[in-house]
Amino acid sequence: MINITCYSPQRQFFELENVDEVSDMLPDKNNLVWMDLQDPTPEELDLVRDEFHFHPLAMEDAAASHMRPKINEYDGFYFVVFYSVSVHGHKKHHIHLRELSMFMGGNYLVTIHKLPVPELEGARHRWAQNLEEIDRGIGILLYSLMDAMVDNYFPVLDTLAEKLEKLEDTIYEENSDGNIGDLLAVKRDLLRLRRVLAPERDVLNVLTRRDSPIFNRRTLEYFQDIYDHILRITEAIDNFRDLASSALEARLSVSSNNLNKVMRTMTAATIILMTDALIAGIYGMNFVNIPELHWEYGYFGSLALMLVISIGLLIFFKKRGWF
Repeated sequence: MINITCYSPQRQFFELENVDEVSDMLPDKNNLVWMDLQDPTPEELDLVRDEFHFHPLAMEDAAASHMRPKINEYDGFYFVVFYSVSVHGHKKHHIHLRELSMFMGGNYLVTIHKLPVPELEGARHRWAQNLEEIDRGIGILLYSLMDAMVDNYFPVLDTLAEKLEKLEDTIYEENSDGNIGDLLAVKRDLLRLRRVLAPERDVLNVLTRRDSPIFNRRTLEYFQDIYDHILRITEAIDNFRDLASSALEARLSVSSNNLNKVMRTMTAATIILMTDALIAGIYGMNFVNIPELHWEYGYFGSLALMLVISIGLLIFFKKRGWF
């Protein structure tokens, strides 16, 4: 599916139905073209390559999946890989990453993605607003799109932080060993975010260079704002990862302590039963010369002896905290 949104000083915003008409818009640098392709076919990718004359290596990266966020500078255009992040799942709250490949030239932006990217629709409205208030260059469209994507990182991080806080509250509760898996899941999601944000920070470093042939100085200030947001989110992720690691270590320590308590209790119970078994074993031997063997009250006396020793050992172990 291909959507083409154009802007010209005469017609303002309008849609193009035919890809071939793009070549008529591009020669005039006052015209701006945004072409969006969702789950494109190989034929559509070939059509875009021929229309914009993109480098084969860039087209190869755009057709691939699970690319690392990056920015490559080619003759006349930039190729950028960025990620949209969202949370899905009512109980597990796992994060979901959507890859977005972007080609940006002097007056055009081509976005390619396999999965729907919710921020694209909001970026259209931001573009129309920022175009009048900030600048009429294509860089404002890229800023509007990236800013919308980065803004959605904050609620995702808040969701993970809230889940981590709830797990921390249950660390010292009994029967909470199942939370270890949830803590590991939060750590894994934070790591996935970190792996995306770290290279995206490098992307913004390149876009904020003063020698960019596409952006003017005023536009660079807005990309610096996105860079500051990513830097803040990255620092927050690092803090939450440390908290998750500490919570996991605390949970494992509590589990180990509980296991030690169970082992002490079982050891104490074993000692008491072994003592009783020792008395029963002695009087169960088949020797004739056992003094109490023919005693009238020997059975009850041995039971009383077992009871007294067991109670004594129970009191001893209880004072030591083994029960």
